Amino acid sequence: MPSPARLAAVFISAAIFLSGCASFDKLTQSQSKMAQTPITDKPSGKAIPGKFIWHDLLTPEPKKAGAFYEALFGWQIDYQEHYAVVRNGDKLIAGIVKPNTTNEAARNGLWIPTASVADVDAAVRRVTANGGTVLKGPLNMGDRGRAVMISDPQRADMLLLSAKGGDPADGKAAIGDWLWDEIWSKDPDSVEAFYAAVLGYDQVMSTDDYTVFLSEGEWRAGIRRVKSHVKHLLWVPVVRVADSVATAKRTKELGGTVLVAPGEVPGNADIALIADPTGAFLLIQRWPAPVTKDGASL
Repeated sequence: MPSPARLAAVFISAAIFLSGCASFDKLTQSQSKMAQTPITDKPSGKAIPGKFIWHDLLTPEPKKAGAFYEALFGWQIDYQEHYAVVRNGDKLIAGIVKPNTTNEAARNGLWIPTASVADVDAAVRRVTANGGTVLKGPLNMGDRGRAVMISDPQRADMLLLSAKGGDPADGKAAIGDWLWDEIWSKDPDSVEAFYAAVLGYDQVMSTDDYTVFLSEGEWRAGIRRVKSHVKHLLWVPVVRVADSVATAKRTKELGGTVLVAPGEVPGNADIALIADPTGAFLLIQRWPAPVTKDGASL
């Protein structure tokens, strides 16, 4: 895992990015553009609480980061004046925005995930009742829906959204799609209780080092136990790739960083932790893992 100093820089950047956004009572130009961008072209008509439905990359260099992802994952990016929209094939998957700050500490990129809730205002009450903090909102954001930015009891940040028209329907993640989101935590039990209450997960599966949240029988997110002296922790998204070794190699060729190589994560040889050239963390994973003739994972 990254060093405490590296994580600390990310957390400083996150705080500046969030404070650099204007109050949700009045949209900035970037937020106005976000509000014109729905999270899906094919809304299901219903909310799927606890599902991760969008990701925004906050970065000081949107085109530098975008070029990296276009080359690494084959994403297509539409650069607009204040907000870039990302597709994987014909699927809307993410946005890229440059924070409105000149602070030197905000030199690192950061992925902020968005999870679905049926009722944002009710979710806000659950957040505060369970030790979380409301950072911005709630706010009506046009074609995107109604949103709020929150921080959990360990100060990991995310957006909650009631998407206009409903969430994307559940389906198999394609290569280049978001496969998963996991939160790094020093105290999994406390954040498990928080997210179960706030996002309504109805089943939890745990081992010594990892916890999986489920709702409606679907895996939604995970908690990875980390050993760190850093006070603030974070959510890290996972992209599905065909070959984690080849993708890690390509990451370095494109100017990114491989922080944890394939085979170095205990219990999973097909996952790696990388950072884009602007410092944003994400995981890559081959899924499903190949199996031997006797059914065991390689």
